[in-house]
Amino acid sequence: MKKITSIITISLLFSLLASCRGGATNDSAESSASSASISSSSAMGSSDSSSASASSSDQETVLTVGDFYPFTASVYSSYLGDGNEYASFKVYPQYIEGNRMQITSNNGGTQIVTVLENADGELKEVFSRPETYFRENMLGKTASGEAANQLNILLKEPLAVGNSWTNPNGTTSAITNTAAKVETPLGTFAALEVTTTYETSKTMNYYVKDLGLVKRVSDLGDGMVVSSSLETRTENIPETQMLRVYYPDSNVMGLDATSVELAYATNQITRDVLAAALKNVAAAPGGHVIGPNVTINSLALSDDGRVHVDFSQEFVSEMNAGSSAESLILQGVVNTIGEYYGVQEVYLTVAGKPYESGHILMGEGQYFTVDYSDVNQ
Repeated sequence: MKKITSIITISLLFSLLASCRGGATNDSAESSASSASISSSSAMGSSDSSSASASSSDQETVLTVGDFYPFTASVYSSYLGDGNEYASFKVYPQYIEGNRMQITSNNGGTQIVTVLENADGELKEVFSRPETYFRENMLGKTASGEAANQLNILLKEPLAVGNSWTNPNGTTSAITNTAAKVETPLGTFAALEVTTTYETSKTMNYYVKDLGLVKRVSDLGDGMVVSSSLETRTENIPETQMLRVYYPDSNVMGLDATSVELAYATNQITRDVLAAALKNVAAAPGGHVIGPNVTINSLALSDDGRVHVDFSQEFVSEMNAGSSAESLILQGVVNTIGEYYGVQEVYLTVAGKPYESGHILMGEGQYFTVDYSDVNQ
């Protein structure tokens, strides 16, 4: 697995934010941002006439953390880094449900999944899992113990200068500006500035209404500054991953392998995407690994460290293979799923029962093991 080579990298990644609605640049972007005091006429670039014409109700509209961090689906954001090789990163919202959103953040050195919660006037991290290269819905998870003590509160109402709070990790954050001028590759914005103070450093995060995080600047002392700035933001685009698929070779003597692309929109279910991919493997004999009517009923990484996958009955009935081919198909499927999740053991069932066919009978709780010994070199 890839390793984080700098403690700076961890602090930069832990509070990554997904881009959201909006996305104007330059003057148009400036006019979309609001001061957190907070009125719609306080954005940079708005004219005196527009300010004068704003109604008193508009001027008194109080914005919330949801305005500065809206949960928006299928928006791909990339941030350009400076000062550290891992300061650049990419963010995608994997799942959104109610007041929680799960994002994945990749900086080229590691990939972190973080669950955010907007509740009681604050936006906070409630769960984080480093080195996570598979896709799974973790919205229901909440960190506890020492893991919970490493999380942050990203925003807290009221959104006014002077409001401060203590994070679970012991650091202090405060709103230090409500109309900070921030320059990014995507444009110049008036942003809400949140400063978090550490023992020997401080980090400023800049949020823009309807966009979310647009910039992060970490002053590490001794003249060392690391920054990440919003560079691109693309709507209605899927998250993509590469899946290594193993399948019987044409002589049914071993396993060949190929890579296929997986594409997920926000809230798309992993088991459905994975099943579709296994039905469309051009390099495999017949162009598929599993039959056309096979579904995956459930798929998850369990607390026992194994992946539990349950196929529909068609997994067996549409296999139509002798004992050697069946063994290779099973091994190929196990290798594919196990490698995707980064585990060595896969508990594979069919219609909720241990795998059973005319050639192979598995017992209750008996699992398959990832094995590359039959893979052709």
